[in-house]
Amino acid sequence: MTKQKKTTIGLLLAVIATGALMRAPITTLPLVLKQLADSLHVSQGSLGILTTLPLVMFLIFSNFASIPLARIGIKKSMGISILLLLLGSIIRAIVTMPTMLIGTILIGIGIAHLNVYMPSFIKAYFPDRIDVYTTLYSFSMNLGSGAFNLITAPVVNGFGWRSILMILAVAPALVMAIWLFASSGLQEKLKISRNKQINRSKKGQSIWTNTKAWPFLITFGCQSLLNYTLAAWFPVLMAYHHLNPGSIGIIVAVYSLMGIPVYLVMPRLLIQLGRMGTSVIIFLGGLCGLIAGGMLFFQGTSSFVFWMTESVLIGLSISFFFIYATTMFGVKTNDPMTTARLSGMAQSGGYFLAALGPSAYGLAFKINPIGITQNVAYLMIIIVAVIAALLVARTDKV
Repeated sequence: MTKQKKTTIGLLLAVIATGALMRAPITTLPLVLKQLADSLHVSQGSLGILTTLPLVMFLIFSNFASIPLARIGIKKSMGISILLLLLGSIIRAIVTMPTMLIGTILIGIGIAHLNVYMPSFIKAYFPDRIDVYTTLYSFSMNLGSGAFNLITAPVVNGFGWRSILMILAVAPALVMAIWLFASSGLQEKLKISRNKQINRSKKGQSIWTNTKAWPFLITFGCQSLLNYTLAAWFPVLMAYHHLNPGSIGIIVAVYSLMGIPVYLVMPRLLIQLGRMGTSVIIFLGGLCGLIAGGMLFFQGTSSFVFWMTESVLIGLSISFFFIYATTMFGVKTNDPMTTARLSGMAQSGGYFLAALGPSAYGLAFKINPIGITQNVAYLMIIIVAVIAALLVARTDKV
């Protein structure tokens, strides 16, 4: 096997392995939250901060992730980010309240940087295969999260709940080993700069003042807002309508899995289609969301079929806007550094919007669980996402 082939295989494994750990450390912990609360002698509600902290880290660090990227290059930046994820996971496996908080913060910082770096990494090393590697990366994100969700219950029953924290600590170590293997001898693709104005373009313009960049932020922000709000409140809404826990679990799982077919098909399709074809796909993605929003006005039912249909339509719509924004970060930029700036800006602003969603919905739910306020807001967000995505399609390069 030639050195180039080994490097290619190593990078392929690195993309898949890194993607698999982009969500699992965050989405798995709530599954053992009760046992964790009992061990720490605190209420489950007081541990809600452990699911909020990563989102706060995404919000704070995404916009500045391009700075180390420009200073030390993508190889070292990726390695340090994976190391932060590993250290955070190890510290979190030591079950005390301080270590849980510190570990979760480090995990959030590591993933926040990796969220920004992966589109740049793909742009730098696979400029002609952005569609293929974006598909692999996005697919592995869902697969990794789904796999941990599936194994958690049997592992907890067989070996105790602490074993899940140990597995979550070992997994990043494997990813680090794969990354070290893949990056050894790998040529640095980014030009390292000591310029203090790293977060600006060659013309001196901040990405935040570039009007072409804002539709990317709005597209990514709308899907983040809906996704995090639904993750927090969709099960609660179904429980309010008297669906049993088993049915709710199945419906939520299907919602998560709807991303897999979208991630497999869309990146290549979006790159191959022209502006008109892309616009049609955007309208179809929006239409799924609008139909689901319309159904919410008639939600007074405990029908499994109704809520499963709702889950499928919302899942398809949100998954589409996520993969569309992620793919366009690389397609609509000329170089990996600009990709990182655009991705960082969109994710920082997007997670700010996402942080507002669960609380705002909770307030509306408290006033009236089936009120039209939240339903109208949902429809408006979908419409805004469609308009922003169409503006992205019309943009040549940022």
